[in-house]
Amino acid sequence: MKEKIRKIKNRKNWHFDKYLEKIKVLAVSRRTVILVVIISFLTVAGISYGAIGYHKISKAIEQARQFTKEEKFEEAINELGLAQISGVVKIGIKKQEINNEIEKNKKLIEEKSKYNNALSELNEESYQKAISSFSNITEDSLYYQKAQTKIEEAKRKMVEGKLSEEQVARKSAEVKAKQEEFEKNLKEKQLADKAAEEKMMNTDNDGDSLTYRRELELGTSDWNIDSDGDGIIDSKDTHPAGGGRNIPQTFAWNYGGYNWTFTTSIAEDWYDYYKAKPRLPATSVEYITYNDPFIQRISNKILEESKKDNLCEACLAAAFIQSLPYIEDVYTGYDEYPKYPIETFFEKNGDCEDTSYLTASIILAMNIDAVLILLPGHMAVGVWANCDNPGTYYKLGDKCYYYIETTGDGFKLGDIPNEYRYTAATLVKIPSGENIAVAPQYKKPCDPSPYFIGYYYSGADFYSDAQCNYQTNCLPWSSYVSASSLSGYYYNSQLEQTYHDSSCTQIAVKGCYKSKTYSGYFYKSGLAWYYDSQCTQTYQSMTCSYPYSYVYSCTTESGYNSKKSNCDYYASSEYLKSLAESCYAGLDKCRSDINEYQSKLNEYNACTARKEY
Repeated sequence: MKEKIRKIKNRKNWHFDKYLEKIKVLAVSRRTVILVVIISFLTVAGISYGAIGYHKISKAIEQARQFTKEEKFEEAINELGLAQISGVVKIGIKKQEINNEIEKNKKLIEEKSKYNNALSELNEESYQKAISSFSNITEDSLYYQKAQTKIEEAKRKMVEGKLSEEQVARKSAEVKAKQEEFEKNLKEKQLADKAAEEKMMNTDNDGDSLTYRRELELGTSDWNIDSDGDGIIDSKDTHPAGGGRNIPQTFAWNYGGYNWTFTTSIAEDWYDYYKAKPRLPATSVEYITYNDPFIQRISNKILEESKKDNLCEACLAAAFIQSLPYIEDVYTGYDEYPKYPIETFFEKNGDCEDTSYLTASIILAMNIDAVLILLPGHMAVGVWANCDNPGTYYKLGDKCYYYIETTGDGFKLGDIPNEYRYTAATLVKIPSGENIAVAPQYKKPCDPSPYFIGYYYSGADFYSDAQCNYQTNCLPWSSYVSASSLSGYYYNSQLEQTYHDSSCTQIAVKGCYKSKTYSGYFYKSGLAWYYDSQCTQTYQSMTCSYPYSYVYSCTTESGYNSKKSNCDYYASSEYLKSLAESCYAGLDKCRSDINEYQSKLNEYNACTARKEY
């Protein structure tokens, strides 16, 4: 490299250093002159503009740094000078970096010179001068440690020159002892530092059962027990740093004469979290997870919908759970150990224990008090309600807990399977888990009958009094039908037969009556319309076919919009894109089903509007 510079200098008989100095002066005065001088220099030197590219300059800088490491500072400066010349026609290319490296090496040359001068004084046995020179080398210098060593050497030699051999030996022993002490202390410090580091790596600062070392491996925080904010402690989270999938779920059920649909997503991490939990005894209240964010979300949705139509919140929630398929433990693999609510929700099935825990969790999340009801071989939920409500309930203090069945459709608040109607139950209080044996109580519905004026209906039988104490079977038809049809007849609600007398002993011949719907025609109750008064020539059937919603994929606009929302969700997810195409294809079927369902429903409504009662 030096040879290259020498050749360039000799080729045009220039003094290289003076020319560089001239460039610097011109750089201060005018930038334009710099550019002209640089271009002239490069042209004269035989180096065309741009011959040495950016990567060559970088390579020269790397070579210079290698020289610096080897303490070949002048070679490093020469190499940087060439790089400066090579890049000078491109203003700013690595300029500052090169200048910094040159200044650094110049400083190192000065420091090396100081050290060598002091070393010469030491070799010449000018110990005091050597100590003074070595002491001038600052702590940030590359030669500081060497200088300190040489200072100790100079001091030692000064002492050796003055002391006797015994003193020298003693002093040497002291020096050695100090050195050993220093080395010992250094080793102890190193061990202490290593122990401190190991202690730090094994520390659990946030108390999530993960050490700092493990937190680093997982990419989580050691000062936050829930790094991804999904509500699951990091040590129990499948994806503690985030990134777990959300699994979409859609549910459909019927309640209060409405078809309900609910679409949501379940975080895969929550499902994995509960799947990994140990199985507790079947009566443990630990299975009730009403504080879980996911359960809270379901509860709020049902609560919101029930308030829109002024429905019983707990009843709507129970109807939702009742729509889940019933599967016994032997098929789910738990063998009499229940699933946690999110498992039941995710898998869309469960036995009486599973659905009871899910129901209780959702109802409690609505801030409605509830208990578990344990019966022989069965579990249900008790919901706190006003004691004036009809149905089966269990009383604890001044609270009435009404029975809710979670494993079958159609059960209302207070409806209980016949086999448990008179069976004492064990109520499990939440959250204490206290068990209390309580006998069931029953309050008849006893509502005024809209069909038989002056009589009351319990949901199964008719009564003549408002307390539903006096059952009656023989009811006057004339109390709710016009004189033109069954006026003067009586009806036995249990036998479903019409009688001439109020004691319901003389069965009336089922005759043919004038139609109020089709003028000039006749009808036989509940059968068909006829042309003749003898009801032998059929005009039209009285059968009305109701279009059940479960036959159709969609029945309402909200159902269509819900499915479309699912399709859009699939399309936006990398994991679920494969489902989007078939989902969108199903929207046409959804639209067709809505039209067909509404048409059938209109036909049914028109049919029932024509029926004779």
